[in-house]
Amino acid sequence: AVPFSGTIQGGLQDGLQITVNGTVLSSSGTRFAVNFQTGFSGNDIAFHFNPRFEDGGYVVCNTRQNSSWGPEERKTHMPFQKGMPFDLCFLVQSSAFKVMVNGSLFVQYFHRVPFHRVDTISVNGSVQLSYISFQTQTVIHTVQSAPGQMFSTPAIPPMMYPHSAYPMPFITTIPGGLYPSKSIILSGTVLPNAQ
Repeated sequence: AVPFSGTIQGGLQDGLQITVNGTVLSSSGTRFAVNFQTGFSGNDIAFHFNPRFEDGGYVVCNTRQNSSWGPEERKTHMPFQKGMPFDLCFLVQSSAFKVMVNGSLFVQYFHRVPFHRVDTISVNGSVQLSYISFQTQTVIHTVQSAPGQMFSTPAIPPMMYPHSAYPMPFITTIPGGLYPSKSIILSGTVLPNAQ
């Protein structure tokens, strides 16, 4: 459910990838935001990512320190569509957040404050969340959302397979086996010649 705030276990680290998957609501509101912040108050936000469906659509990136906003960085391209699902990926790098939308690089936002201070992610505005995942090179932690359910973290994080393309049929082991509340996420594209 939105607004959502959750703790980032271990905080932000170089190489951590955070994926926010959801759908932009078509009916209510003209904005949504993903915030990487210190604590739950919202006074210190290292990275504020804020798509706005106003004036033709644009995205604002900013940092808030001690309750004061810095200068806005605006990107006038709008990669989101109302009523449509999205896959929003934040890769933490030593100098910047690298942001990808639906698999395409959208923007790099250079750190204005040390990213290791961040311990919380929050999402608010006109979106329906499907899941948020935290992925390093080998491990993925997933919080899953369904209408009326709370976010929960599996006891044993499943492995993340780093390859971008898999031979079909794809067969592999499931680390830790299946157990209640375990999430397995398949993401792909249906080939144009599929029958």
